[in-house]
Amino acid sequence: FPAFAQGSRSPNLAPGQWTWEKGPNQVAEQPIYGSYGTRGVAAAGNMPGARNGSVTWRDGSGKLWLFGGDGYSASGSGRLNDLWKFDPGLGQWTWISGSSDADQVGTYGSLGTPASGNVPGARFGSVSWTDASGNLWLFGGRTYLAWASSFVRLNDLWRFDPGLGQWTWMSGSIVPDRWGTYGSLGTP
Repeated sequence: FPAFAQGSRSPNLAPGQWTWEKGPNQVAEQPIYGSYGTRGVAAAGNMPGARNGSVTWRDGSGKLWLFGGDGYSASGSGRLNDLWKFDPGLGQWTWISGSSDADQVGTYGSLGTPASGNVPGARFGSVSWTDASGNLWLFGGRTYLAWASSFVRLNDLWRFDPGLGQWTWMSGSIVPDRWGTYGSLGTP
C-alpha cells in the first residue's frame, strides 16, 4: 500500500510520492504466507500473504482495507476471503474477517440480514466501492471449485459495515455461473 501524505507515519512524505511502509522489500525465494495473529487485534507481526486480484479501499479515518484475491494464506495458496485493515499511524495490520485458509466457501446467511457468521467466499477479480456511510460493497469475481475442477464466476453482492464488523449478503445468487436478469432498461 502507498502511504498517504496526510496522517502517514512518514512525516517527510510529500504528496505524489511513495514510501515503503511494511512487508518484504525483495522478491522472495519462498512464498510469502500471511501471518494472521488474533482476529480483531492489531499487531506488529500481522501481515497478509502475497496476493493479486484483491480489492482495496480507504475509509474516512485513513485506514486502508484489503479483501481476498489469489495468493498465500497462513499455510497454503489459492483464492482468499480474508479481510484486513492497515492503520498507517501505527504501521500495523489487523485481521478482521474471513479465513486464514485458502479456497473457503461463503456463509450467506439470510438475504439482507447482517450477521457475525456471514462472510463472502474466497475470490479474486471482484469489483468494489464504498458508500457515503463508509460501507464496503463487493460484487462478484472468480473462484475455483475443487469439486468441479474449474474456475467459476460469481454474481453475489455483499456489504461490509465496519462499525458493526459484519457482512450482509444483499443480492445475487449463491450458485456460480448464473446469467444476468436484466428486466426493463432504466427500471429497478
